Amino acid sequence: MKFYHLFFVLLLNLTALNSFCQQTIVPGKKVAKQKWIRDQDYKMKWIMLRDTARVEVGTVHTKVKVSKKTILVITAVNLKGTTSSWIDSTIVNKTDFSPIYHSSSNGQRDMMLRFGANITGYYLDKTSGQRTQIAQQVDKGYFDSNFYPMLLAWLPIDTSLKADINIFDYNPNGKTGLLKARVIKVSPGIFPGKKLGERSVWIIEATDDIAGATSHYYFDKLTRQLFKQEITAGNRRMEMNLIE
Repeated sequence: MKFYHLFFVLLLNLTALNSFCQQTIVPGKKVAKQKWIRDQDYKMKWIMLRDTARVEVGTVHTKVKVSKKTILVITAVNLKGTTSSWIDSTIVNKTDFSPIYHSSSNGQRDMMLRFGANITGYYLDKTSGQRTQIAQQVDKGYFDSNFYPMLLAWLPIDTSLKADINIFDYNPNGKTGLLKARVIKVSPGIFPGKKLGERSVWIIEATDDIAGATSHYYFDKLTRQLFKQEITAGNRRMEMNLIE
């Protein structure tokens, strides 16, 4: 076999090997560095992009409360022109980020999930009044779908990071059960903060099986603060921008 033939075969084998080496992230003690995990309280503007127009539709208020054993993440979405909020609360174990509890409430529905050997809870459709009891048995090794965007900020980030993330999501009108989120690409960048000035950031491109949207997250390299999230879903484009 001539040398260039041998080289070509080896290159094909290495390419195939690399395609199967993408890691899958599941709850565990070494998933993230504890130094990134801290109390947080910040707001972001939610903006819809239509051609050259930018329309502010509301704000997203995120609170993170870290205790000795758990992490609580509360997200409140306030849309312009409405008096009620869309509130999601998620509790995970501090040691490995495995899910404990998730609740979600808005004007159309309420939902509550408790995670353990089985996933139990309920889903209440406020429009019809129908209440559905939830009882699902799934394999271990997943994160709450509402938590994984926060998890991205705490991962050991560098430009080589590509990974699948096992998540659980419940949606009676969409996909339900064990799904995947994916870190597609990581790039270094600069975020032009209004008050903070230029900040070096990691830009993480990610997608998931929930809605098929692609997001670009801008995380501060030194603090892992989220500065910006760009979301593309088909022809729809949105942004979340930190209120400094």
